[in-house]
Amino acid sequence: MMQSVNQTQFATEIGRSKAYVSKLKQQGRLVFDETGKVKVQESKALISQTGSPEKQAVVDRNAQEREANQQEPQMDDMAVKAGSAYHQARAMKEKYAAMQAKISYEKEIGELLRIDDVRSAVMDSDTIVRNRLETLPDKLAPLLATETDEQKIRSMLIDHIEYMLIDLSQSIKKLEFV
Repeated sequence: MMQSVNQTQFATEIGRSKAYVSKLKQQGRLVFDETGKVKVQESKALISQTGSPEKQAVVDRNAQEREANQQEPQMDDMAVKAGSAYHQARAMKEKYAAMQAKISYEKEIGELLRIDDVRSAVMDSDTIVRNRLETLPDKLAPLLATETDEQKIRSMLIDHIEYMLIDLSQSIKKLEFV
């Protein structure tokens, strides 16, 4: 057994917390050597001599429980860790199952779309807009060149732009049915 130890080691030796050892020190119930270390045997004797007699039964019972806990095989710790790992794995499995169910539900109600379908629809829309805008001058130039009425020119422009927007809208609506 050790002759003199620091306070942390003494706490481990007697199976108590560092705070308890600090309290013993404040109460003057520890014996120190010239280097400031706790003398184990002398301090244990002083603690038992200065302890309250009515609390001795509790002290003895706690000591017996600590000894019993130290003598239990470490397999219990391994079983607890294995059980904990099992529960964590099961919780993770349940979480992912719930996430998958959410994805399925959102697809079903149209809140979630496949990225490939969205990209395709956007590319189709882009193509429609680009083609309509590129052909607009060729279609409108001959009609507008002969027209002198500003209202008719305005009406022709609105009709052609409206036609282009309808095509674009129909392209985007395809996404709702994917």
